[in-house]
Amino acid sequence: VLTGIGEDAGVDMGFMSRLLTLCSLPRTDPGERLQYKRQNGPYKLIMIAGGDNKLPFGNIPRLLLAWVCTEVVQTGERKLNLGKSLAEFMQALGIQSDSGGSRGDRTRLKTQIDRLFNCHIDLIYQEGYQKTSTGGRFAPKTVLWWDYHNPDQQTLWKSWIELGEELFNEIIAHPVPLNMDILKAMRRSSLGLDLYMWLSYKTFTLYSQRKKPERLTWERLYMQFGADPSLAGDKDTVQNFRKDALRELKKLKLCWPSLEYTAPTGCLEVRPCAPSVEPKAIRGQ
Repeated sequence: VLTGIGEDAGVDMGFMSRLLTLCSLPRTDPGERLQYKRQNGPYKLIMIAGGDNKLPFGNIPRLLLAWVCTEVVQTGERKLNLGKSLAEFMQALGIQSDSGGSRGDRTRLKTQIDRLFNCHIDLIYQEGYQKTSTGGRFAPKTVLWWDYHNPDQQTLWKSWIELGEELFNEIIAHPVPLNMDILKAMRRSSLGLDLYMWLSYKTFTLYSQRKKPERLTWERLYMQFGADPSLAGDKDTVQNFRKDALRELKKLKLCWPSLEYTAPTGCLEVRPCAPSVEPKAIRGQ
């Protein structure tokens, strides 16, 4: 059940890399595809499968990325400690369920950790004659001691990863503040997570630069967040996406009361509004 999060409550602040708020990961299983591309204006994300030759997808990699980016900004370190037990790490991600089995959260987490930490990510900015790219393997060094059959089991040594240097530098250079309470409230929906992280960046830009409301067509938004951008010309597909997006935005509004948007015919209008993390809290970091 979603409830309003009080404006005056202490904010559990996290972060996400700017480009990863603009270009989302796969939402549905990419199957046997070894490469995934997503573009938003001059920004492009390219993911190449590693490890078992499978790409990460769904809500869990998004929660993992938010945790990683937050740890990087808060510690300033490439080597990140994941803790001594799987249960401890799942709690940090906001995953309350402890279900096993082939479709359980523990199994899904193990699968998505393997896929995300072993994949190769390229982040590209191209406008006019300027092209800037950075990237590499997500985590060139990974040491995990967890017992997935006994998640509460404490290990003698902490599990840890070391991020690729280029990705680390990108996170440090362009962090977008997030309210982790909101992120955890939206955690069950990959679309809800994508919309929250994107709107955190979009509304802050409009708010801080005193810009006018911005209108984006549902076709454009589907190309950014939809499962298959090539279907952006299909009216039924876009209409179904619109319904899903408006449902998630309604949930998001409960958590983020100051969020301002409307849905006039054919588009979503995003308005300047106070960010979900107060600017004074950001400056206090």
